[in-house]
Amino acid sequence: MDEWRLIEFGVVDIKYMMAMNEAILRRAPTNTVFFWTPLKSIILGFFQRASVELNLDRCKDYTIVRRISGGGIAFSDDHGRQINYGVVGEIDGARFPLDIIDSYHAICNVFIEVLKDYGMDAGFRPINDIVVSGRKISGNAQTRRGSRLLQNGTLLLDFDVSEMVRVLNVPSEKYSDKLVNSVEEGLTWMDKELGYPVRIDDVKKKIITKFEERFDITLKPTTPTPNEAELGDELFEKYSSPKWNFK
Repeated sequence: MDEWRLIEFGVVDIKYMMAMNEAILRRAPTNTVFFWTPLKSIILGFFQRASVELNLDRCKDYTIVRRISGGGIAFSDDHGRQINYGVVGEIDGARFPLDIIDSYHAICNVFIEVLKDYGMDAGFRPINDIVVSGRKISGNAQTRRGSRLLQNGTLLLDFDVSEMVRVLNVPSEKYSDKLVNSVEEGLTWMDKELGYPVRIDDVKKKIITKFEERFDITLKPTTPTPNEAELGDELFEKYSSPKWNFK
């Protein structure tokens, strides 16, 4: 049975975490699964522009950073009720297929199986969403470098829709109210579906177990290698730069 690395970063500076996403992609010695907890942050997809997506005057309490993977905004309030993950792996045609949608599906299936264990009607919606009864509960993004992929994403345990809409670049309060209603119709989270606040550690343990079962591996808890940590420290300057984050 193969052994992959498991890294738990905990609550971290989101700029540092985006630097470590790239560092692990570039220097990981083997396939790696990692988790972190974001607070008061807005992560832009690589192709997004902050001035277009966000009302910057309302984002002053948030750390804004751009990631190297595509997709849309990942919004995190100060409640810490999200599980953010990353996976770096070799595109081998088996565990991680060359086809992008198939590779998304392979990783997202881990989270789908966890949600099903909680009794939810969970499924995959191409290109990169996990849904429960048709409502999005997890957004995911991916980038590739050589023969490797990096996929990261968020599983929502709780979510403040009104606060997210408040910081978006919505033309008026009239449209803001409509957008809140629209987002609430299309989005869900675990606490809402279950009717009680699920323990984040319990969910994370299930995710780790499902990774091991689905990919026939053992996940070994560890920390970043010195090479990864060194590159992460170097890249922190990039992810702290307005040139990168607001270009």
